[in-house]
Amino acid sequence: MKNSIALSPVDELLCGAGTHPKPPIAMAALFTGAPPPLDDLRDRVVERWGGLPLLRRTLLRPARPTWLRPHRWVPLDGFDVRAHVRDHVLDTPSEGRRVDGGAGGTAFTDLLGRLVTQPVPDGLPPWRLRLVRTVRQTGPQEWFGLVLSAHHALMDGRSLELLLSSLLDGGPGRGAKAAGRARAVRTPRLPGPRRAVQDGQPRSTGRPLDALRSGQALPLPSGPPGAKRDLAWVDVDTDAVRAARRALPGLGATLNEILLAASAGALRTVHGDPDHWAAATRPLYGLFAVDLRTPEQPETLGNVVSAVRIPLPMAIDSPRERLAACRAEAAASDSAHTAAAATQLLSTAARLGPWGLRLLAVRANSRRWAPVVCTAIRWPRGPWFLDGAPLAKAITLPQVQNPEAVSLTLTSYAGTHTLSVISNTPPGQARLLAAAFERELTSLGGTVSTAGRNSPL
Repeated sequence: MKNSIALSPVDELLCGAGTHPKPPIAMAALFTGAPPPLDDLRDRVVERWGGLPLLRRTLLRPARPTWLRPHRWVPLDGFDVRAHVRDHVLDTPSEGRRVDGGAGGTAFTDLLGRLVTQPVPDGLPPWRLRLVRTVRQTGPQEWFGLVLSAHHALMDGRSLELLLSSLLDGGPGRGAKAAGRARAVRTPRLPGPRRAVQDGQPRSTGRPLDALRSGQALPLPSGPPGAKRDLAWVDVDTDAVRAARRALPGLGATLNEILLAASAGALRTVHGDPDHWAAATRPLYGLFAVDLRTPEQPETLGNVVSAVRIPLPMAIDSPRERLAACRAEAAASDSAHTAAAATQLLSTAARLGPWGLRLLAVRANSRRWAPVVCTAIRWPRGPWFLDGAPLAKAITLPQVQNPEAVSLTLTSYAGTHTLSVISNTPPGQARLLAAAFERELTSLGGTVSTAGRNSPL
């Protein structure tokens, strides 16, 4: 189509290999106080997002044969703010009392579960913003939320945070006075055949095709996976996170390392002794994202990301030794599973054309490649406000493409840490994993934790 734009290899990969629309990624920002009028929120969206080309493009799906033709972006003059920004009212007054394990938490979690299941409709730019509020809600427990969802080919998790924070006031130099600082999408420059990565970045000496090797799958019950995604989210005790970061000598452990190690321990708790799993001699691979934004372009929108796949230390009994193993694997620069190796592999597939990226997507979404996906996201320091209502916490909801994978995401903001668990595993298993994660984190830090519950706003 005339004036259409080619997708970057990363965007094309995130479209997947099938013809069915993919579930979106999403982020929820929760506030204490009264929600703004919907029309006021729409005016704010037009003011602060109206000039962003990223939000004014639709996804054109390939004609047949789809494996041989790429997707395309079709730029538009604007977007219909009434179609893209809507409200959702939780039905009963009791639902608004708390956003925790009570009625409000259940209704809100059910809403989030539906949002991460329903693909963004075709025809319009593939993103939506919802104002979530309750009826007849007053008093100190009054709250509301903003939930931004988008097709993953449009943006990554960091872009969700950048967009939501650009709607808010306050923060470190962003918000009302810096709303125009969000940059247009930048296509990450892929390495050529003789250029592994940019100077100064880690280089991978492992063979790129080694990154395609299969490991073992999660030990799920026999039969097809459930069609409904299972979602749980909990507030994680901040003291336990701080203690876990000091669990190893030297520099503090990163959130990614803690997330990987605690996830491995939680999976051992829920699924039992790894020695009794099928294909126990193969590694269970975990995947975590790496932000490729440079210090000169920290607010670039789009998919500016790579990934690292590492074998999880499932055979190690000690939580601290599991953390040490995750640190060693994540720091290895000669592995075929580094971010540089992933970028090189993506470049190789892209040179083959759309079918090469489709084959890579099939492999990446297989149940034995990386069934455990871990994501750590930091909101910038606040305080942040929306019409005077302070931001209390953020919840990130990643896309789970593999029907037999599990995703664990830790979002930190202003001394709070929120864990979300999404999977297609049997109902209730996401909450079991979340509870096991909290216990593992407490063991890792060696502290008495007050975690294990959703705290009220």
